[in-house]
Amino acid sequence: MNVAIIGCGGIGRLHAQMVENCGLRVTACSDTVIRAARSMAMAHKAKAFDNPLGAIKSKEVDIVAITSPTPTHEKYVVAAAKAGKHIFCEKPFGRSTEECKNAIAAAEKAGVKLFVGHVVRYFHEFEAMKTQIQSGAIGEPGWIKLYRGGIYPGDAKSWFRDYAQSGGVTFDCMIHDLDWVRYVFGEPERIFCQTLMRTEPTQVDYSQVTMRMKSGVLATLIGTWAHPSGFRVKAEVCGSDGMVQFSSEDAPLSAEARKSGSGPSMIVPMSPVAVSPYQREWEDFLRWIEGRGEPRVTARDAMRAVEMAEAALKSAEKRQPVKL
Repeated sequence: MNVAIIGCGGIGRLHAQMVENCGLRVTACSDTVIRAARSMAMAHKAKAFDNPLGAIKSKEVDIVAITSPTPTHEKYVVAAAKAGKHIFCEKPFGRSTEECKNAIAAAEKAGVKLFVGHVVRYFHEFEAMKTQIQSGAIGEPGWIKLYRGGIYPGDAKSWFRDYAQSGGVTFDCMIHDLDWVRYVFGEPERIFCQTLMRTEPTQVDYSQVTMRMKSGVLATLIGTWAHPSGFRVKAEVCGSDGMVQFSSEDAPLSAEARKSGSGPSMIVPMSPVAVSPYQREWEDFLRWIEGRGEPRVTARDAMRAVEMAEAALKSAEKRQPVKL
């Protein structure tokens, strides 16, 4: 099958490699910055497009991979569905729950597969924690703490710094953990969020969420784009009989000065395993297309994660808990 990549930044390049790892062909690369599209197209012997809709409608394309900024997702999902293409969409699924509903409706009407890349469900470390929790190894879970973040992505003109587009670290980055907590512990009951809520572009963002699950489990989630460099992920789950924990960076105390300038166009935590979690999600998507099972994450799961992120931002704005 042939794939069109819509959005040729860092995450687009990553997915293009995963596509080829799975035995598919990248035949179209599109970006509103034509130099980015041409660079990726050259690397994969594909055709470059400066108009994403042209790439989506190409007769050579079977699958459309949407790795462009979040506010564009709905438009491109709907266009791909109307063109009869299967769709891989990066998270966040959309900038609002309403956008997600429209995208799902378009895919269902067209009868195409719509997959959303909540890749943390495929990370081996998080998969191992889920197995330990659900096997009863730590007894009855009571408290969860997840921490994710690092340097602020993009430069001063990046769409990440426009909160109306990205939603900041709460919406763009923490959504990984909102999804994983629901995946493992069930539906949330209420959410309380404190975040910087900047109104002007800045190089620092930080958010903390406290969430009560319907099961009674209490979760604390921290998302940060405030580090001078790098990216870190930590997790702790405490139960009646013990705890399971993970840290991507076990290191002694360190200090680092903040440097002005730009962060990377994407922040991708890698995993030192033979098969990348990003490849595993593509393999899951392809099995679904081929009729060999259901995917680990559905479009409605991804919509629920957006709903939770929206609730977090609403809580931060109102300075009070929001029921879900």
